[in-house]
Amino acid sequence: MCREVTEKYASELMNLSEVLLKAMSSTLGLDEDYLHMAFGGSKGISATMRVNYYPKCPEPELTLGLSSHSDPGGITLLLVDENVKGTQVRKENTWVTVQPIPGAFVVNVGDQIQVKHNIQSPQCDLLYLYAESFFLFLFFA
Repeated sequence: MCREVTEKYASELMNLSEVLLKAMSSTLGLDEDYLHMAFGGSKGISATMRVNYYPKCPEPELTLGLSSHSDPGGITLLLVDENVKGTQVRKENTWVTVQPIPGAFVVNVGDQIQVKHNIQSPQCDLLYLYAESFFLFLFFA
């Protein structure tokens, strides 16, 4: 049962990724299938899904979270728990907590799209700081 649910979830995330890549291509003034083709096209997009569980830290003041980073791939879909806030992005020189929207994904544009298309936006640095236990659902395409 769990395997089938996970496979269905991954398939739906792949479908969402394809829709997002088409929308991003159009927004960049490219052919609608450009990014989809750049990341695998008819052979299939290379993607990875990770589900991590992080238990509650008994001493939250010692919590380090995950180090500051940018995502190297095309896009990352992050399902954020509305009850556990801790995902942050750097805006200029300040870390800002991402306010979760129930049922919504955080979509991060990765380094490959920014470099490949010379997008003049600042690198998106991410930071995860959590004191509560949580599952982290990540999908990289």
